[in-house]
Amino acid sequence: MSAGKEQLLDFFGAVEPLLAEVIKANDALQTPAPSSPFESLVSAIISQQLSVKAAATIHQRLVELLDMDVSPLNVLSKSIEDFRSVGVSKQKGSYLLDLARHFHESPSAYGSLETKCDEEVIELLTAVKGIGVWSAQMFLMFNLLREDVFPVDDLGIRNGMKALLELPEDITKKELTAHAEKWSPHRTAACRYIWKWYSN
Repeated sequence: MSAGKEQLLDFFGAVEPLLAEVIKANDALQTPAPSSPFESLVSAIISQQLSVKAAATIHQRLVELLDMDVSPLNVLSKSIEDFRSVGVSKQKGSYLLDLARHFHESPSAYGSLETKCDEEVIELLTAVKGIGVWSAQMFLMFNLLREDVFPVDDLGIRNGMKALLELPEDITKKELTAHAEKWSPHRTAACRYIWKWYSN
């Protein structure tokens, strides 16, 4: 069960007072309603390097192409040209097919991602073309609702930490990761509040 706002305030008040101030000034985080792992990853691939609006339009067309059933077998029944007809690039079409193959051919691994530790999930997902560590970490945070994820490759997190905590501009990813260790076991919540603060 995820920590409530009061619990986070107590925790970060002790380990990171500036972040506690951000938490205090903002509403409690809403837990996202996750879709199925496969659907979530299809959406993540579609969304890469697109605006939210463009990604939503293409995603809706893809869902209609799949007769409202976003499943590995349904994706495998389509061709790159089918995907291109609804606005999915050739490259992303190949990623979708590779994702579907992994889920279809290794159901014991990909059908039980929620039972695996974070490192195992990242290892399995980054074996799929088009899914990097950052995408795997977003999946951990927003689909599997893991509470202790720190996506140091995220530019918003790095810039937000430097701005909020007045850290040196040339601080390295390794140093940021070390700094965030004191936020464990609530690194996901910390990152979500930093995103919220920095985007405002």
